[in-house]
Amino acid sequence: MRVLIVEDDSAVAAALVDVLGAADLVTVHAGSATAAWEALWSDPFDVILLDVMLPEGPEAGFDWAVNVRAADFRQPILFLTARDDLPDRVRGLEFGDDYLAKPFEPAELIARLRALARRGDVRPRQVTVGDVTIEPTFRTVRRDGSVIRLTAKEYEVLELFMLNPDRTFKREEVLDRVWGAGFESPSNLVDVYVLNLRRKLGDGILDTVRGLGYRLASVDAEQVDTQPVDAP
Repeated sequence: MRVLIVEDDSAVAAALVDVLGAADLVTVHAGSATAAWEALWSDPFDVILLDVMLPEGPEAGFDWAVNVRAADFRQPILFLTARDDLPDRVRGLEFGDDYLAKPFEPAELIARLRALARRGDVRPRQVTVGDVTIEPTFRTVRRDGSVIRLTAKEYEVLELFMLNPDRTFKREEVLDRVWGAGFESPSNLVDVYVLNLRRKLGDGILDTVRGLGYRLASVDAEQVDTQPVDAP
């Protein structure tokens, strides 16, 4: 299990690295919200261990968690913080998945992290927009019931738009989300993948928004159907 530790106190962070390492958990430490973004874009993680107070501000952890979900990262978030007031705990459970106040017992922290990791990403089992359906768990794509075979990156580009049917993405955003921040690429890479998806899936899938980027072709609200991960 890989854990991203977002903690600005270096002594606390070092202790967490030692405690989790002794339990065979792989850790990466980020000392600020900015560093946490860089780590999250660069490497896969199973769980995020997040402090509320960061160098960016006393509420930065809450703000960062909200932005993480808005960016479609679905790893479970456990808030680990000295703030133990009821309003803070309520906000932590609203913006994250668990909340543990400092000081804490290492055994309890490890148990909570493992429980969150077993839960896995909060992703739908199936998403249907119009006549296109994807299954994120199996990375399958169907249109009108017929299986469409895509490369791994083609699927990731399509999934990005399918999970965000009302959003327009700039080319730079698609590159960051699919290939990772800082990826050096030809200037037309996203255009090539969009062209490939249009060729394989047919017309009416991705619209070009002049001067901005791309978005999923316009559909009515009733055409979007998301089945949760525990759906039968």
